[in-house]
Amino acid sequence: MIHMTKKIVGITCDIKGKFFESEIIYSQKVIDAGAVPFYLPMDTTKKNVSKIAACLDCLIVTGSRDIDPSFYGEKKSRSINELDKDRTLSELLYINIMKKKNKKILGICGGMQLINVAFSGSLYQDIELNILKSINHNSSSDSKKGVRHTIRIAPDSILYRFFGKSIGTVNSYHHQAIKVLGNSLIVSAKSKDGIIEAFEDKSGRVLGVQWHPELSKAKSDFEVFKWLIEQ
Repeated sequence: MIHMTKKIVGITCDIKGKFFESEIIYSQKVIDAGAVPFYLPMDTTKKNVSKIAACLDCLIVTGSRDIDPSFYGEKKSRSINELDKDRTLSELLYINIMKKKNKKILGICGGMQLINVAFSGSLYQDIELNILKSINHNSSSDSKKGVRHTIRIAPDSILYRFFGKSIGTVNSYHHQAIKVLGNSLIVSAKSKDGIIEAFEDKSGRVLGVQWHPELSKAKSDFEVFKWLIEQ
């Protein structure tokens, strides 16, 4: 009898003093999808991250933070939330190393934005300040209170397989967004104000979603995690 080993999914964390932290729901979704979650140490040494990445089958780059605009060649505006440079440096190492190994990468909300930066893209530092006539993407300054809005999904995208239609509804908790799309990335979905809500790369091994599928009970959102652990 052949015993199939479960995929190991690396999950990036925040740095809180002497702790690495991440929300429990990420690991629960990975377990439900049939894989083994591994919360990653946010190491900033390439040699160490390479050793860790060698043990992983795929990667989730999580949300819940802003990115220092210096990483995409801009100066910080007054609208930027608390930043963690070491977390960003570590996540960029994981993204680049996993990409070189052709292992799947899923970016969620701020994680999607960071993948875009890793692929030489840039961000709007604040949607309300930078985008005229934008819809509401985060109903409160309290990041725990989001909104729901529709997205238009590209018919030939990975995402279309999950939703099975060109219009979907997603949750939304962000105040930043993609400005210039990174190299080799393809838009998979947009909101009605033109903001990029999802992308994939040309190899089909990288997927970024601007919303939080881990907070949803919809089958279409759970398919995101099932995609991650597929071959």
